[in-house]
Amino acid sequence: MEAIFNKTSNTLATLSVKIGEADYKVAVNKKIKEYAKTAQIKGFRPGHVPEGMIRARFGKGIKIDEVLDLVNKEISAYIKENKLQVVGDPIPAEKNSTDLDWDNQTDFDFGFELGLASDFDVNIAALPAIKVYDIEPTPEKINESIAEIRKRFSKNENPEVSENGDIVFGTLTQTGTDFNSESGIPTERLTETALPIFVGLSKESKVNFDIQTLFTTTKDLSLAIGKTEEEATQLTGTFEFEVKEISRSADADLDQEFFDKAVGAGKVSTEEEFRIELAKIIKDNYSRESDYLLKFDVEKALLENTPIELPDEFLKDWLVTANEGKFTREDIEKEYDAFAKGLRLDLIRNRVGEQNEIKVEYADVLEEAKNEVKGYFGFSVDNGMEETINRIAENILKDKENKNASKYVDRAYGEKVLRFVKSQITIENKTIQVSEFEEIAKETFA
Repeated sequence: MEAIFNKTSNTLATLSVKIGEADYKVAVNKKIKEYAKTAQIKGFRPGHVPEGMIRARFGKGIKIDEVLDLVNKEISAYIKENKLQVVGDPIPAEKNSTDLDWDNQTDFDFGFELGLASDFDVNIAALPAIKVYDIEPTPEKINESIAEIRKRFSKNENPEVSENGDIVFGTLTQTGTDFNSESGIPTERLTETALPIFVGLSKESKVNFDIQTLFTTTKDLSLAIGKTEEEATQLTGTFEFEVKEISRSADADLDQEFFDKAVGAGKVSTEEEFRIELAKIIKDNYSRESDYLLKFDVEKALLENTPIELPDEFLKDWLVTANEGKFTREDIEKEYDAFAKGLRLDLIRNRVGEQNEIKVEYADVLEEAKNEVKGYFGFSVDNGMEETINRIAENILKDKENKNASKYVDRAYGEKVLRFVKSQITIENKTIQVSEFEEIAKETFA
């Protein structure tokens, strides 16, 4: 067996793998003997099928499997031993499928085209200084957050008279038809024409209106009356609505029950303490956003200071093939720049990790799984939930059916490399207000 490598350009190469009969004959014969022991063929007892018959029936398929397995192993070994910076998968030459005679041929020559990343060095010391922002929430931001939280923990009231923003419940009927529906009318979604009709109503009030003038969309109407959109579209004419109940969502009071729900039981007992605690939470939330911005800036600096040439056309062809027709060449063209950026970043990350012997431990992987679980629940996890989160994360990593478990390893590795890079570059700390940070983030991610 022989592998012949030929670099045809800075980012392209060919690899020829030559296989002789001696390379696969022993393995093929062994496999045929194994088949003979277990094959069930009519007229023969199990284990007594002649090898000649097994060879005639299955020999070609066994030979193909063994040869192709040898080729794949040789390609992987050659790439690894020679530390080739291969991107994408090797693309088989056309001759691999057109010039083969599996029945009579004993020696084979398989050709492949390889895509390579150009040679590159990662010089962390040459990276520019990067700002990290310490965000201070303003009183206005705190007030805004309090208003949002009060609305989130709002309570329902049943006022005597309806106002804009209420939901009016009642019975919807149409004279001359058997239509009858218990409906809820959200006043905030009514048209400008219909809104005045539903403001100022009380229990047992009756109003009439053209059914198709209530909402701007058929979906809103269908949800309000509990019918399908198709059924809602077919409704026409004047309908009557009799009010049964009015529901109003009122902002939560700034009392102990609200404080406990918002920041945790017993943490604060006055509005002043609540505002101080909320400022800490806001600052902590924005610190995560600041970390994300720092990560983005570090990655941007690495990319801008580490030029890597890629075999663009090769990769586009490979992506079309690898996705098995799910995306057209035009689709690939649209997304290619983002793909190439991610590929370059992976190459840089791996080079930094290799040069600095960065290893991933189980604790690092577990932390990534825990972070995803926390993100799924969508809230800050206090000490009482930590054990539950930890158990869920451990179960995810133990689940052998979870084929995406390797993503946590990749994330953990990426985070360790990022922390290492951050420890090696100059970080400039700057305190700014929330509005300033939001403007910087907007410009960065525009």
